[in-house]
Amino acid sequence: MAQISPEDRFNLEVVKLLLKIAWVDNEVDEREKQTIVGAARSWNVPEPELKQLLTRLEQGAPLPEPDLALLRPRADDVMTAARALVLSDGKVKKEESALLKQLAASLA
Repeated sequence: MAQISPEDRFNLEVVKLLLKIAWVDNEVDEREKQTIVGAARSWNVPEPELKQLLTRLEQGAPLPEPDLALLRPRADDVMTAARALVLSDGKVKKEESALLKQLAASLA
């Protein structure tokens, strides 16, 4: 993998987390997917990494765990992105709500 900046690494880890949140109910709504892809592109997440993550998602392969230690210093940014994703499909499922609570505790 090419050398990526600390900011790009952070953004990639946020995208991993968003994919995990989107998949918590075992389905990724098209609006959720578009939200994640749009965010990833606006954050300049390297396209090869993004494509690899989306391919794994589409194939039902396990997604890599986000690096919470890397995300923790910017927990507010992470939670803002996570909440926006959960709301993107217009419905908050109990699995999503539970994962948000768990995430908030993990980042504290």
